[in-house]
Amino acid sequence: MSNEFYAANRDAIINKIVADKEAEMAAEAAKRQAAAQAMANRRNAMNSTGPRTPEGKATSSQNRLAHGLCSSTLLIRGESQAEFDSLLAEIRDAYRPATPEEQMLTDQLAEAQWRLNRARRVEAKTLNLLAEDTFNYLNEENDGNEPVTSDPDQLIAVSFASIPNDAIYRNMQRYVTAIERSHQRCLKNLHHAQEKRRTLPPPPVQPEPEAFKVATANSSLSEVGFEPQYVPAAPLSTPAYNDRC
Repeated sequence: MSNEFYAANRDAIINKIVADKEAEMAAEAAKRQAAAQAMANRRNAMNSTGPRTPEGKATSSQNRLAHGLCSSTLLIRGESQAEFDSLLAEIRDAYRPATPEEQMLTDQLAEAQWRLNRARRVEAKTLNLLAEDTFNYLNEENDGNEPVTSDPDQLIAVSFASIPNDAIYRNMQRYVTAIERSHQRCLKNLHHAQEKRRTLPPPPVQPEPEAFKVATANSSLSEVGFEPQYVPAAPLSTPAYNDRC
């Protein structure tokens, strides 16, 4: 750098150095403040007894339902019980479970399908928001000098290159993949249970006792479920009776 250039731009160079240093110090101060706040939050959490009122407990129970992708509660706020019941009826009608095991696996498949449908909706909305943010960012950067593409695929591709969006994409892909695997596992288990039932041999038929066969052959049943009207008479003289059976 020549002396003439430095002399002509001395103030600008000094201002830039000072601004860079101030930005660095502000970033360090923000990190220290965030660490101190996190430590204070942990100390407060150790002393907390949690919500005590019924209203507070009901609200606290929904804390893990922020996105609904890992919650143990199936339905989240805004979802319809009637719609889930309709999906459950459709899946039961399609697979027609015939045993308690198949019934349980069919219900699990319906729950996995419900969560997968939700994950797909959330994924689509997330991509749409990222594409919209990318479009607005490009418009601000160009200052209206040239038109910005409105192609959603290209906007999403551009947003992939943004480092802040990387964590969003990775988390979304991880959630969707986990739910897809759960759905496929439920479907596989149900198919296996139904195939096992179809291939099992029928239970063996128990042979009828000989005494029952003889009694049935010697008597006429007028109606199923009723005792026969004819009852063989007892022998008149027991010692002279010869059993010819």
